[in-house]
Amino acid sequence: MSTKNPYTRVQPKTREPYTIVYLIRHANPEYSLEKKLGDAMMPLSSDGRLQAKALASRLSRLSIDTAYSSAIARAQETAAFFGNKQKIDIHVDPRLNEINWKDWRRVKYFKTSEERRKQRLPEYKVLDRQLDIMQAKTRRILADVFAKHKGERVALFCHGNIIKTLLTSIMNADVLGFLSFEIYQGSISKLVIDRDGYVKISFINDAHHLPAYPEEDIFITLKD
Repeated sequence: MSTKNPYTRVQPKTREPYTIVYLIRHANPEYSLEKKLGDAMMPLSSDGRLQAKALASRLSRLSIDTAYSSAIARAQETAAFFGNKQKIDIHVDPRLNEINWKDWRRVKYFKTSEERRKQRLPEYKVLDRQLDIMQAKTRRILADVFAKHKGERVALFCHGNIIKTLLTSIMNADVLGFLSFEIYQGSISKLVIDRDGYVKISFINDAHHLPAYPEEDIFITLKD
């Protein structure tokens, strides 16, 4: 009996060096200060600071070479815990800022066939076009990181919608895919890119390093 991998013909050949990109969602912010300070300036909550400390400890074991953060306070504060621990500079890139999905918030998706789900989401075409535009922008960010840091391990401290947009872009998923999963605060998702730019998603939403694992009922965590 042949033991040859049946996928050999369709799998692209991967080549070293590999570039590792960690997509890290910021820790929990102090939402009670949002109205006073604005979304972009919310600091981390006391729980968020504990999360960021645990996250920094986990990341310190991953031999990260370079780190980027969005320009938003909660991401920068999360990144600072890691930067201070590892004595590594955090580069700020506003392209990693959270996407304002004001038209998407609380949009429901449905456990039915794909066509039925589209029918029950009147905004499908508009939202999907918006997602296409944002997916192209996040692919550009990833391409720039790959070009500058080939063969390195790079941490991107950013936001849930940015991470979901990039992951759904890699998976060629539409807006239904985007709406169908959640990225936990303080979680890590890992991408591996080979020498020629072929991308694999290694894991998504790893949060086992956090002091308390996120609520299993993710419908109560749908906040930016």
